[in-house]
Amino acid sequence: MAGGKDSSLRAQQSGAHKQGQQRPHIPQAKGHLPSVQVPPEKAESHWMRNTFLLVFLLLVVAAGFVGYKSYLLLQSVNTYKVAAMSEPYELKEGSTLPMVVQDLAGRDYPELILKVWVKLNHHYYPMIQQGKYLVDGNKTLAEVLSDMREGNVVKIKLPTIPLVEGMNISSIMRRLSAREDLVQNLTLAQIMQQPQDFIRQTLAPDPEDQSRLQAIGGVHNSLEGLLMPATYDYEPQVTDTVSMVAQALVKMADFMRERYIDRDQSIDEVLKDPYEVLILASIVERESSLKSERPQIAGVFINRLRQGIKLQTDPAVMYGVSPDFKGPLRRSQLQKDTPYNTYTRGGLPPTPIAMPSAEAIMAVLKPATTKALFFVAKGPDPKDGHYFSTTLAEHNKAVASYRKAVREYKRAHQ
Repeated sequence: MAGGKDSSLRAQQSGAHKQGQQRPHIPQAKGHLPSVQVPPEKAESHWMRNTFLLVFLLLVVAAGFVGYKSYLLLQSVNTYKVAAMSEPYELKEGSTLPMVVQDLAGRDYPELILKVWVKLNHHYYPMIQQGKYLVDGNKTLAEVLSDMREGNVVKIKLPTIPLVEGMNISSIMRRLSAREDLVQNLTLAQIMQQPQDFIRQTLAPDPEDQSRLQAIGGVHNSLEGLLMPATYDYEPQVTDTVSMVAQALVKMADFMRERYIDRDQSIDEVLKDPYEVLILASIVERESSLKSERPQIAGVFINRLRQGIKLQTDPAVMYGVSPDFKGPLRRSQLQKDTPYNTYTRGGLPPTPIAMPSAEAIMAVLKPATTKALFFVAKGPDPKDGHYFSTTLAEHNKAVASYRKAVREYKRAHQ
């Protein structure tokens, strides 16, 4: 019976095996679990992904750090103090905002940071002006740039040269030549001899604008009386004598252009143009040092011109003797005829005799209303002023009084 069962079991197993059936899996002990093999290509892909993630995270962190540092740098530019300079910083023609910012802060900031700062702040500085600016170590970059925007240039104390009212061309030339730190332009002497082209080129470089030239009555054969008395700055070893004269000529033309239009037009009866105003103003300048009486002196001369009376003014006669004439006139000099002898000739002399001041010019443009035809000094001291007379008899008495005062002065100082 037993043998029969075994034969039957073997037959069943043999049939099951033939039909592809496997035996049921019987787990082994825990210590004997089989190892799992990961394909090589999957392990490599996993490693690359982790590496990429790590690198990406590092780049993000680095970018964040760089961005933060850049932000701090950009913020610090706003309060950056520019290092002190021994000389003023000169903003020259053609300089741009990026160039200036790089120049002032480039040693402490990367170029890219400064470019970004300019991009963010350029609207605060739409225009920066040429000139020299103070960089003292206390000003921030923004403050220096604000100075440039406003044109707050350094006021450097330059040497000056005074061209004083009453001086003539001869004395002006001597004063200019005496300055060793003023560049002596050798063409100045020629200009003084033949100033026509110089006057035209200085006052009317643009043919469309003749206003300055017209303000002095056109082109003339002499610069006498055409230079404005003033104290002029100059840059040592840079400014030359011709440019100084040109500056004074322009200043006079600008003054006349502004003031001549507001003149008392009654003077047009005897003074036909601005140049004749300057001629008479130069005589008024030399006749009195008292500003208060110049309009009255101008009124006397206007009256004499209206009535055809010779001006009889000593300063003009003296200029005719010599521009550098000093001392009292002799009778022979008063009688010798020259274009400037207002005792022998009627009307005005041909040119001014000196530089008239603004006050003397205004005295002629708006003379005092007076009936006086004569005036004479009260005494030897110019500060005492003049007597003004309507009639010749009154004038003769005033002359006698003047001569008496001179005699007494000489006696007191012997």
